[in-house]
Amino acid sequence: MRCRTTLRSWLGPVMLLAMTGAAHAQEEAETVGMMTGLLDGQEREWFILSQGVDSNATFTELGDRVVIDLVGFSAPDSWRVRDSLSLSITLDKGEIAKFDLLHPIGASVMPPVFTSDNAEVRLALDTFEVEGSKAHVAGRVEGVLALQQALGEEASLEEGIDIAVEFDANASRIEY
Repeated sequence: MRCRTTLRSWLGPVMLLAMTGAAHAQEEAETVGMMTGLLDGQEREWFILSQGVDSNATFTELGDRVVIDLVGFSAPDSWRVRDSLSLSITLDKGEIAKFDLLHPIGASVMPPVFTSDNAEVRLALDTFEVEGSKAHVAGRVEGVLALQQALGEEASLEEGIDIAVEFDANASRIEY
């Protein structure tokens, strides 16, 4: 049940970001953050992009709860889902209540994917400072991501991959 819930929570935002990126292909994308570090023993970097009013670094405040979403892409000029890295952090009264990490290995967010579900991943949030409609977000994730082979199947650490990635971004506030 948890894997379906997490997949549903990621499917909408990631697909929306991919579609808005394609719609604004004429505008120049701006890098508003980076994710850098090791994934499965290889040095990697992901670009967190913004294009016009669309940003892949956002936060929403709902009372004492804050949801931060960061999506990094493997190239500074591409919003491709394949090989992206997505991090969603929920803060409750300033403390980390939960987080989800997703690394799609195909052309969509559908399995197979590497995920923090049933995994051994730690999150350290070093900075979350809001100034007006922007927030500076920085921290790191470390551990082992689990592989989810198919939709409805539990993610497994047997074929998991190591991750040690730092992130630093300027997120835009989303208001409803």
